Amino acid sequence: MSLIAYPIASDAYDMLAFLKAGHKESWPQRAVREKEAEARAEARVTFVTQAVGPLYESRDEALNAYKGLVEDDRKDHAFTPAAEDRFCTLVCRPRDALRGKPKAIKPVFSEGERWPKAKAPIATVWQLSLSYWKIMTVAQVKAAGLAPVGQARHLRKKANGKDLTPEEIAALSQSPLLAARPQKALDFGLFDFPLPENPAIIIADE
Repeated sequence: MSLIAYPIASDAYDMLAFLKAGHKESWPQRAVREKEAEARAEARVTFVTQAVGPLYESRDEALNAYKGLVEDDRKDHAFTPAAEDRFCTLVCRPRDALRGKPKAIKPVFSEGERWPKAKAPIATVWQLSLSYWKIMTVAQVKAAGLAPVGQARHLRKKANGKDLTPEEIAALSQSPLLAARPQKALDFGLFDFPLPENPAIIIADE
């Protein structure tokens, strides 16, 4: 079974414009897992699901607008995206919820009903929802208390005589001093020493 290869992007609106132009198959960077996404982006990423784009009054309007991007179960327009491409979906949202904090409803406890019946059907709208790996800014990485991806020595080698980007310079200043590999255990203790005539033998110095 194929897993979803989520796009790697810094902004959902740029990604939406790219997808609507018909370039879904040629998205520059995609990854299934977080570590894979960070390796390809060479930056910290976080998984985001975000509703973007215009609002549509009906599901049919939304399906027509995003034909070829989202699953369509209508008889005359049936379309099922490939398993790895299912990062676009349609969401139905109450219109009033988009205007701010909804008004609180008080329970009535009347005639066996706890909540009052709605005076009219709730008005809803449809919008595209994108799931992707969002590239975090240096400020977001610092606020989250995360270490930048890669060590300083790797960034210096990558520069190869070229100027580092501002993000890489910030990564250098924020990178903790980490060993390239775990320290090996000592072969003998502080008060032990090898025999001069046979270094393979360790004895205690008492």
